[in-house]
Amino acid sequence: MRLTRQRSSLSILAALALLVVSANLVGYSAANPYRLAGIVPPDPETYPPVITISSPHNNTACNTSRVPLTFNVTAPQSRTASYVTVDRVTYEDDWRKEPISVLNGGGQQQASFHLWLSNVPEGQHTIVITARGMGQITNEKELSYKWFFISSSATICFTIDRTPPTVSFLPAENVSSTSSVPLNLTINESYSKITYSLNSQQNVTASGNSTIPNLPAGQYNVTFYVWDIAGNIGTSETANFTVTEIPQTERTADSSILLPAAAALSTVVFIGIVWLFKRRSCVSRVCSTPKTYFTMQVPKSFPTVRSPLFLSQY
Repeated sequence: MRLTRQRSSLSILAALALLVVSANLVGYSAANPYRLAGIVPPDPETYPPVITISSPHNNTACNTSRVPLTFNVTAPQSRTASYVTVDRVTYEDDWRKEPISVLNGGGQQQASFHLWLSNVPEGQHTIVITARGMGQITNEKELSYKWFFISSSATICFTIDRTPPTVSFLPAENVSSTSSVPLNLTINESYSKITYSLNSQQNVTASGNSTIPNLPAGQYNVTFYVWDIAGNIGTSETANFTVTEIPQTERTADSSILLPAAAALSTVVFIGIVWLFKRRSCVSRVCSTPKTYFTMQVPKSFPTVRSPLFLSQY
């Protein structure tokens, strides 16, 4: 008798459950009368998802094997769609060569991702990010809707460089206190910054193969530091060089010779000008002076002599 009552109770509960489910289905059908009419390609006025990569920056170098991958994906843009969303997002790197899914069926208008890539090998790398968006086109008259899918991709390139640059310095010979010291550097890769420390003093920024300004005579040592594009720092060996003082005799030799020579030359030129001026003045006076004759009174034992003389007239 008890078993019969239990069966009756279970039957009643099952019937009530079926009634509830049927009512929900009828309500859902009444609330959403639209039916799926299929999948169509996107129309010409539909634009794919936009992928914006924040890090790593394109064509840059990193000096670590752990790289952040940060990017955003915006849903497709369409004038005809009543609803759009980001449906699926994957990325593929060249050292693993297999797609990795980071979103599948998210239903978001915009999706943001901040991932960390570990154990990235040294060298040049490429990551391709692919995003698929979907949209719904509704037909009000037929009470139906259709889905479309549209995809886009973005590529980022970067380099992992954990090796410091090598730098060497060749000291110049015969450096005097009146000349600059040339920085004869040899660097094995592209660099972003160079500094040097002279006699263990504070670092000074240099611009490639430039020079160190004039130094007093004495013994010097210099060490160079070079930053490559990835930020690794290379250090040169400490090089020694000597700056010599020019002897005093050598300094005054030129002046002791040149100054008297210049004075003598000036004197000769001056004397020549004066001589030439006087000569021209004398010739001019002689040519313009008329001849004058006079008679000298001499003893009667001597004959009278008439002699022409050139006399100056004043």
